[in-house]
Amino acid sequence: MPTSSHRDLLDPATLAGMGSLALMARSAVEGFLSGMHRSLFHGFGTEFLQYRNYSPGEDLKYVDWKVLARSDKLYTKVYQEETNMNCYVLLDASASMDYQGERAPCSKLHYARIAAACIAYLAQRQGDNLGLFAYGGEMREALEPGHRSGQFERFLQGLIRAQPEGAAAHEAMLSSLSTQLRQRGLVVYLSDMLEAEDTLPQALAKFRFRHCDVLAIQVLDPDELDLPQQTVTRFLDSETDSEITTWPEAARERYRTGMSAFLEKLDDGFAKAQVDTLRVSTTDSLAYTLARYLSHRERTA
Repeated sequence: MPTSSHRDLLDPATLAGMGSLALMARSAVEGFLSGMHRSLFHGFGTEFLQYRNYSPGEDLKYVDWKVLARSDKLYTKVYQEETNMNCYVLLDASASMDYQGERAPCSKLHYARIAAACIAYLAQRQGDNLGLFAYGGEMREALEPGHRSGQFERFLQGLIRAQPEGAAAHEAMLSSLSTQLRQRGLVVYLSDMLEAEDTLPQALAKFRFRHCDVLAIQVLDPDELDLPQQTVTRFLDSETDSEITTWPEAARERYRTGMSAFLEKLDDGFAKAQVDTLRVSTTDSLAYTLARYLSHRERTA
């Protein structure tokens, strides 16, 4: 995990104020990596390429001491990153993802965009093939996996174009996508998963049948976890336009019981489907997402 001097770079409030997704991703990832006790990239997802002359100031861990003993010359090992893994980022861009409570620095969708951009930055840095699929009621963005020049920029442009709209057609969209994957890899899915506890586990399990590892990241606003409002409030369903006006204090206990039951059923479904999950709030550090992604990337490579 990052040290205290780098925590602000992983704070969504700090990142959301930067404006540029590219800057957010670079700042968060570089802060995360520099704050770790050891780099997850050294000896990870790489293969030996060649030797080159040692330059003063380089890390001595890459010096080949056996060559030094034989030739009395300092050489550094150079590694080449593997490029044969696909990273598929799947983004729920339905209307419910547009919610932002007073305590949150950004909407759920924007938090998911930042997380996706950070994952993409890591993926392209490691030489992986990067793809993006965003949907609401229909497919909005479909960037096939690749690592050619400009792929990261195309990925970010797709994230920006994916505006929150409509009801999420989880089952139809994910079933369609699962049949299109032609190569094994890592599927990273970002959504609030609201009212989808009966469909999402099995829908994402289909990607496992395609020999893909799956990491499902649930993004929630703090309001959705504890219903903090203190005055009579009008609640609007952004996907169906239905609404209800109530005094939150009277409904809070029942709401929390219902939310707890929803999350428990979702977790049970993912456990049975063998889909790994991470639940984050839009106020949570990006470190949790990056660490879990790297863990899955290492397992899949």
